[in-house]
This record gives sequence, structure tokens and C-alpha cells, in this order.
Amino acid sequence: MSGPFGGGHRRLGVVGVVAVVVMGLGVLALSVIPFGQRHYSALVEHSAGLRVGEEVQVAGVGLGEVRGISLQGKAVKIDFTLDTSVRLGRDSTATIKVATLLGTHFLEVKPAGDGSLPDGTIPLAHTSVPYNLQDVVEGSTRTLDDIDGKKVAASMQVLADTLRDTPEEARRAIDGVSRLSGVAAKRSDQMQRLLAGARRVTGDLADNDEEILDLLKQSTLVLDELTSRRDVIDRMLADSTKLAEQVSGVLKDSDKQLEPLMRDFTTTLDALRKQRKDITASVDGLSTMVTYFANATGNGPWMDLHVASALNDNLTCAVLGPTC
Repeated sequence: MSGPFGGGHRRLGVVGVVAVVVMGLGVLALSVIPFGQRHYSALVEHSAGLRVGEEVQVAGVGLGEVRGISLQGKAVKIDFTLDTSVRLGRDSTATIKVATLLGTHFLEVKPAGDGSLPDGTIPLAHTSVPYNLQDVVEGSTRTLDDIDGKKVAASMQVLADTLRDTPEEARRAIDGVSRLSGVAAKRSDQMQRLLAGARRVTGDLADNDEEILDLLKQSTLVLDELTSRRDVIDRMLADSTKLAEQVSGVLKDSDKQLEPLMRDFTTTLDALRKQRKDITASVDGLSTMVTYFANATGNGPWMDLHVASALNDNLTCAVLGPTC
């Protein structure tokens, strides 16, 4: 006669545990393993704010998902999945695009070419990132490189002399343009000095980039320590204030010899309040720096820090001339 936990019940329990484990693994596999999808990679110049989990589109249809973003040399490697119905040839391209004004993105993939994608990776030459302000500045600067300020001023003067007999309103407008061109030409030396100073400042920043990064990291540690000490002082103030109120009530009618003790206790509370005020001011001052540090490290396992030049190279060389 078997007990309540005989061999049959024991085997049934083991089978139940195994079934639960298998079901759990199955659910986990369904949520992690992308069935019906292939894994691909793309090398891009920078992540452009793209995040893991954002959509991969082909012809405007979401057919995959960004699975990973990592740094590979001087490029960024994006791992993504794509539906097996899509075949990527050797000339396929990938572009990071902005989806909404709130900052969401998606990876647009365009299948092209014969054969298969080598190593399942779209090379850097076949990828692009969103249009940025630097491209706009460089494009406009190339147009301004060939403009001679002195020749423009002379041209405006000739135009003003030619049209001097025109109506009064037009003559005043042309004279104003002529004076403006003359001022711009006279300020060229000051602009040259400004560019030289900006180059020195940005050069110093670039030479000390490692020290700047270390300072930002240490500032984060200091901010954490100051915040912790402020919390401790808050608790001490709260407890000490309650104690002072209780002791004052009990000793209200006691010997006057205890009055100096209470005065010292009050002085201690005032000192704690002053320290809390100083620490709060320090925390407020460091919080902005820590915010910039968090933003600079939010795009991946690296830090965005670029201080090579505060002004565009083409604009600088156009003003400095052969000394650039």
C-alpha cells in the first residue's frame, strides 16, 4: 500500500514540472527568436539617434526590427531582422530616417542588385544618415568662398554712381547698400582675428578632450555624493527639529542651566540648514553638466564629443587665406 506520495504521484509531479519548464522555454523562444525572419547588418556613419526596437521598413511597410547597435571601428554597426520574403542583393542600400517630430526613427532598406548580400552586411558606401546642419553650412560656404568683399563693395559703389539720378527713394536704398558693403569690407581684418581666436580655443579643447571627459565623469560622482549628503542632512534636520520641540516642551519649566544646551542645539540646527543650502546650490550647479554628459553618452557605448573646429573649415580658410 503506497503512501500519499508514492511512486505514481512522484512521477506525475516530475512530468508536471518538466511540462511547465518546456512551456516556459517555448514562450521565451517565441518572444526572442524571430521566426520567419533573417538577420542582416548595416554599417553607417553614425547612429543618428536610431534605437534598438525601432522599425525596419521596405517600401514603406514595416518588415523587421532593429536588434542591436554597436561601434565597429569608425563606423556604427546596426543589426536588424527582415522578413524572409525580402531578398537583399549586393547593391542593397539602407538609410536612417526620422519618423516623427518626437524623435522616433526607422531604418529604410531598399533591395537592389543580383546575388546575395556579402556577409549579410550592407557596406558603409551603401548607407546614409539624415541630412544635418553641417552639410548645409559646408554647402553654403563653398558658394561664398569665391566672393571678394572688396570687389563687391566696388561694384556697389559703381552701381550707386550710375543710378544717382534715379528717384530719391531708390537712391537712398542704393546708397545704403553701398555703405553696408563698405562696412563689410572694412571688417574683414576683425573677422580674420575672430577666426584665429576661435581656432586657438577649439584647438585647446581638442588637445584636452580626455581631461574634459574625466572631469565630467568625476562631476557625476561628486553630484551623487552631494545628493546623498543632502538627504542625510534632511533626515537629521527633521529628527533634530522634532527632538527640539519635544525637549523644549518637557524642559520648559526646568532649571535655567539647560538653556545654554538648547541654544547650542539650535545653533547646530542652523549650521545644518546652512550646509544643506550650500550643498543644494552645488547640486544645482552640477546638474546641468551631468545632463550634458548623459546626453553625450546616450547614443551607445561611447561618448559624443567633437571640438575639432568651432567654425566651418571652408569659411576659416576663405578668410585666413594661404595661412590656413
